[in-house]
Parts: sequence; structure tokens; C-alpha cells
Amino acid sequence: MSRVAHPAGPRHADVLPPDHPPLPPHDVNALDPAIWPRTARRADGALVLGGVDVRALAAQHGTPVFACDEADFRGRCRDFREAFGDGAGVFYAAKAFCCRAVLRWVSEEGLGVDVCTGGELEVALRAGVRPEMITLHGSNKLPEELDRAVTAGVGHIVADSFDEIGRLEQIAARSYAARPKVLVRVTTGVEAAAHEFVATAHDDQ
Repeated sequence: MSRVAHPAGPRHADVLPPDHPPLPPHDVNALDPAIWPRTARRADGALVLGGVDVRALAAQHGTPVFACDEADFRGRCRDFREAFGDGAGVFYAAKAFCCRAVLRWVSEEGLGVDVCTGGELEVALRAGVRPEMITLHGSNKLPEELDRAVTAGVGHIVADSFDEIGRLEQIAARSYAARPKVLVRVTTGVEAAAHEFVATAHDDQ
């Protein structure tokens, strides 16, 4: 009896949809906007991003080079914000790409920033993101990271364990005026398709 392989590991092999893997697009040379910037196009046999020929980028910066279209990025931020409406908070996950320019764009477009480490928190603060628009997430946060988040006045800290709640209580007691707003990360017992080595929210986590 053969077992179906699944990219998320054998745990998920029995939940594959009938059409998995997805069929390739009708035009394999199409620049799918789900992957490429909306400004991506071909001209003179080369890729153009935001009006700039990638050959010019390679000549100026060398290769490999990572290029980000600011207009496209800002436009997608606005799309997310408008999709959820004025009453909702939309947060960009800094782990996707964390640099001061990108986090400044995010902030200027009205989004908050979700950070997972002390380093990401410092980048967000130096980018000018308002502390109340920052959420500190992540597992096994260092006491120094929690202290920095509390004293900086971040909007929320997502508590990951009972021990972390205790650490926050101690920090708040030392800081007197600092009273962190806390969200609690709950293990739901609901499995999502992910590799079994990095899966979260399961009963055994």
C-alpha cells in the first residue's frame, strides 16, 4: 500500500485536496501579480520592475540583488487596510522582510508592525513606527526583550506561556507607570498544513 506524499509531512498526507498539486498557469510565462509586483512587465526581452530594467539594477548593484517596488508595496498595504475597514488593526509581520525603509512604508500607510525579536523591535522603533502600533509576538522571549517592549510602550505583548506572564508582572512592578497590554496565545488543538517540525497550535505543543 503506497502512501501519498505531502509537502507538510506524512501527518497531512490524508488531507490532500483532489487537485493537489495545483496545475501550472495557462501561460507559464505570465507575470502573476500574486507573485510579482503589479508593475512587473517585460520589455526588450528583459524584466522591468517599477519602470526599471533589471539589467540596470544588476549593473548598478551587482548580483544577487533584492529589489522592492515601493509603489507596489504601499499599494498592497492600502488594499489590506481598506479590505478590513477603519475599525480593524492590520499588522505587517516584520519577519517577512525587516528593514527601516519597509517598516516606515508600512507605518506611513496606517498599518501596525508585528515583531518577534528584540532586533525587529529596535528596527521598527528606529524606522519611526509609533510604539503603540507595535505588537511583540514570538516564543521564548528574553527578559530583556520584554523589558524593552514594556518601557518603549508597545501596543501589545503576546504572552506565550505562564512563565512569560510572570516575567511581565515583575517588569511592570519595577516600572511602576508601565502597564503592558497583553494578548494571550492559546493552543487551539486545530492542525493547519505545515511541516510537522514547525507546526504550532497542536495539542502537543
